[in-house]
Amino acid sequence: MNLDDACRYLGYWGTGNGDMRATKEVVRQMIIAARDLIKCHPLTPELATELFTSKGMGVFHFSAALIEWSESELNDVKRLCVKVYKNAWHLPRSTASALFIFPKTHAGRESTLLMAILPVTQELLLHAERCMRHEDVSKKIMLAGLNRTLDNCLCNSVAGLIEERELWKRDDATTDFWSRLAKALQQSNISVTWAEQLDSRMVSVQTTGKMS
Repeated sequence: MNLDDACRYLGYWGTGNGDMRATKEVVRQMIIAARDLIKCHPLTPELATELFTSKGMGVFHFSAALIEWSESELNDVKRLCVKVYKNAWHLPRSTASALFIFPKTHAGRESTLLMAILPVTQELLLHAERCMRHEDVSKKIMLAGLNRTLDNCLCNSVAGLIEERELWKRDDATTDFWSRLAKALQQSNISVTWAEQLDSRMVSVQTTGKMS
């Protein structure tokens, strides 16, 4: 097998040189399949939407923690979700999308599926929590990675890193896990209570990745 040939490993599709675009295409095709599944459904719109979420969005959430999704790719997911709502309500695809995008305060339906960035944030937080739950090698690797990210971004705290991400476009803030998490938290306007505690632990982590 060549390095450029995609294969499946631990639920992800990728090449030997780290190209994970195959996973994104698998996710996209599964979302499209779930969208078409409710095209002529006999369910209520609410149940049809729940069916799509269970069939199509789960695989997207699974990929969100470790796969870098660009802004354009997330927008593509959002466009597919708009079509899902049209299928759920038995509307033609030519129907204006504004009805599903506008918030309820502006007479819209405020599509929950359009909040593609929020599941990404949740999965990133869950991944960080799982890796840092125990005092083991995984936690040391995560803390060392955080230390390198802070050094590269010239930040001295997690809170500062999150605040500094406001100046970055999403596509420029996906170089590593902690940069993606900080940008997702900033975009979602979510505050985390463990930031200060994590900052206090950084004094015991060297940039080499070993605990002092």
